[in-house]
Amino acid sequence: MARPRRLSHRLTMVLGLTSGWLASGFFAAPVWAAGPIVNESGTPGGRLTWVQTALIFAGIPIAAFLVIGFLVYLPSLVRGPRYRPGRPWPGGAAWFGGPPEPEAAVSRIEEIPPATAEGGGAGARW
Repeated sequence: MARPRRLSHRLTMVLGLTSGWLASGFFAAPVWAAGPIVNESGTPGGRLTWVQTALIFAGIPIAAFLVIGFLVYLPSLVRGPRYRPGRPWPGGAAWFGGPPEPEAAVSRIEEIPPATAEGGGAGARW
């Protein structure tokens, strides 16, 4: 029985290494696609102004921070106001696991047991 485990382990290792090697070649392909952009003086590219540098190194991270923050708060903005204690409940009544016709079941109750009428339940006043 040890032989199939070894075979699956080897197969996993070979597939993992092969896919990693192929993925690294795939992501490095744009580097090989074009040579460096060289201006007439023989240096790659030109100099950046201080405004361009500030936009690249400060503007992009700040913009990313704001976009991520907006995406985090978007669901709560769309959902609307939440229930707050002390306010009336805006939703309808729900009886989970109850009978199919809850109104008819409630109307058939003749009297409330004394333990329930006095409190009981989760309050531990039985």
